[in-house]
Amino acid sequence: MKPGKTELRLNADIEKRGALFAVLLDPDTSDEAAFVKAGSMAAENGADLLLVGGSYLGNFTLPKQVAALKAAVDLPVILFPGGASQVVPGFDAMLFMTLVSGRNPNYLIDEQVRGGALVRALNMEAIPTAYQLINSGKRTTVEYISNTMPVPANKPKLSMVNSIAAELMGMRYVYLEAGSGAEEPVPVEHIAYTRKSTEMTIITGGGIKDPQTAAVRVAAGAQIIVTGTLWEKVNDPALLKEFAAAIHVKG
Repeated sequence: MKPGKTELRLNADIEKRGALFAVLLDPDTSDEAAFVKAGSMAAENGADLLLVGGSYLGNFTLPKQVAALKAAVDLPVILFPGGASQVVPGFDAMLFMTLVSGRNPNYLIDEQVRGGALVRALNMEAIPTAYQLINSGKRTTVEYISNTMPVPANKPKLSMVNSIAAELMGMRYVYLEAGSGAEEPVPVEHIAYTRKSTEMTIITGGGIKDPQTAAVRVAAGAQIIVTGTLWEKVNDPALLKEFAAAIHVKG
């Protein structure tokens, strides 16, 4: 499967800016007005793309929320699904993920089989993505929901070999994730080993609470930095701009 329009746009933007700033919006934690307001604030202050999703399932208003968001912003709006039930119309693309760090067959292949037919029926662009949980110092929601163990923080070569296997299976992106509300971000060694060993586009998120933490991970080889929970607590356009400046290493 060749890259689609949105993936090609992301790749071109990475080439232009060095790395991209993604803001993750959780539709389960806010009403439509707050959801659109958060996305608009991110778009106006340096974000390059918006991810939408969470670990919980069954948000019946998601298509309506996404339509309102897309009417308000001129950025790629990409589904970051917690399961097949979140595959709904309206997104520019989705991260079609496999939880390669875990050994729960439900997230290695079962959800993908359930969701794949929906993705094809909706003619939705899918970005094949290897998803890896890295230990963040506490048990996170996605760890609980997926019933999988994260990669130990002090074992970066384990995430590297998972990434190599995923690349050989045809995945083009890898998401190194500490989890929502993580105490600690993904260690830079996990990013650096994967960067040296693969040509995959590296996304990382979870526990990134300040621009310097983001910049260090860009220097290690991350190409998309994701923040999410931070913006549920902080309503600060200036801080968004600081993150964007730290991440856009090519200006």
